[in-house]
Amino acid sequence: MERYLHQLRGDIAFSTTNVSLPYIDPATSIWDIPTPEEEESVAITKNLQELTGLTYEMLPPAGMLNDEQVKELLHALTTMLDAYNCHFVLQIEVPERLQYETIRCNFSQEVKILNWNMGFFEMCKPGTQHGQCTLNEYCQCKFYDELFAQFEDEDLTPEEERARMLDIEVRHIKRKYDDDWQKYYPYHLDKNYDDEDGHPYDYGVGFDNEAEDD
Repeated sequence: MERYLHQLRGDIAFSTTNVSLPYIDPATSIWDIPTPEEEESVAITKNLQELTGLTYEMLPPAGMLNDEQVKELLHALTTMLDAYNCHFVLQIEVPERLQYETIRCNFSQEVKILNWNMGFFEMCKPGTQHGQCTLNEYCQCKFYDELFAQFEDEDLTPEEERARMLDIEVRHIKRKYDDDWQKYYPYHLDKNYDDEDGHPYDYGVGFDNEAEDD
């Protein structure tokens, strides 16, 4: 098995460093960059297997691998997916074996070739019920359902909408980062951290002031 995994890691590394994506004109004006919706509507679609040169069958089931092998393959695969702008992004902590198996089971998927906007790896097949995907109890769709379940669709003042977004974001980062959640506190959504002129907290980069100067 180790000899095969050595070859597989080599194949993944080769695919990572030999990405072939459409040409982007560096002279393109920022005003001509399409929105995600605009780009997706005209983007070319390819199967991820065709795009990377790897296939589902090449990836051993997680049950055949030890923890270190799973960790190495998971790192190699997520690095490769980033290179192809097909990012594997999780909103909550998920065991590495489940992460790897989720990539393996969904590797044969159609992806949009995006030049300007971020693309993402789909973690379950269309039509899969929440909680019935490879992620099981760590289902990302189920997570969002639970996160927004208590919030009704209603007309809110800007202040009420901001308070709601703060509540949602805090719930999200508490579940995602557990005891370290305060490192990621969304100060910009908390009115208690606004400056003396009522501008949201800018994390020291001065975006609000620059916008006013412009």
